[in-house]
Amino acid sequence: MSALRKELKECIRHGSNVYPLAGYICRNNRFNINIGMHWHPEVEINRFESGDFIYNYAMKEYKIKAPCIALIPGNVLHNLQISKGANQSSVVFNPSIIELNSYDEVQSQLLSYLSQGGSRMPPFITADMDYFAQADELLSFIIENSNSEDCAVRLRVKAHLLELLAVLYENGIFLNSNIDINEEFDSKQQKIKDLLSFINEHYTEKITMNDAANYLKVSRQYFCRYFKRSTGMSFVDFINDLRLRRASQEIMHTSKSITDIALDHGFDNIGYFFKLFRLKFNQTPLAYRKGKYSKSSEE
Repeated sequence: MSALRKELKECIRHGSNVYPLAGYICRNNRFNINIGMHWHPEVEINRFESGDFIYNYAMKEYKIKAPCIALIPGNVLHNLQISKGANQSSVVFNPSIIELNSYDEVQSQLLSYLSQGGSRMPPFITADMDYFAQADELLSFIIENSNSEDCAVRLRVKAHLLELLAVLYENGIFLNSNIDINEEFDSKQQKIKDLLSFINEHYTEKITMNDAANYLKVSRQYFCRYFKRSTGMSFVDFINDLRLRRASQEIMHTSKSITDIALDHGFDNIGYFFKLFRLKFNQTPLAYRKGKYSKSSEE
């Protein structure tokens, strides 16, 4: 199941060693989707095509209405909640794909931003900006052709990516003031990363808010505020959502009994598991499993 996990620091390879770029498309989903809090060294550019989204970037929550573009530099904590029926796509790439052999000052500045992000702003490009249409057209081409194996198409994808970054650069997205990460910001982000790793290791156990607060060596009251501000969710909701997402993957991809799956993922009350599952996915676990198999057979 490790290849299916989207939480924490990703170990998933996006693209290949020779072509470190991949596209992902999520359209016409049947229920709300929560892509859990995580980070990765690659850059991610999201294209919000239609619908509503909740986006947590660098421990701050933003509500987004499409159309909109969001750029996530490498190693920055983020998560995304996609509303039912919303359409979203993205490209994930290693900054090395745009690196030129000869030194270039602009390239150095750009790679610095793409590798470590900025603390002052989430880089949103919205429809009211003059250059949105141009950026959106370039990004659309990149995503729709990102998984092609045709060499000429791959060259065009790289060219469009460079052009997109040039458009963002000339419109101030990569200003020095946005690249400056201070030690306090970095420290706070690292604390959350450490905590999420702790939760990831113990989520199947009876982990409590006191356990998590003690791990960070802070009071329970402070932890409640800190965790909600950093992740956009209460601690209980975060744990339940993580358990449900992990359980849903096993329900979808294995024939293991649903009761055993619930128990294995930290739910000791099966009725509570069924209630939460229905609230999240708008159907029972069995219907969720059957729906997957039915869709697979149709394809």
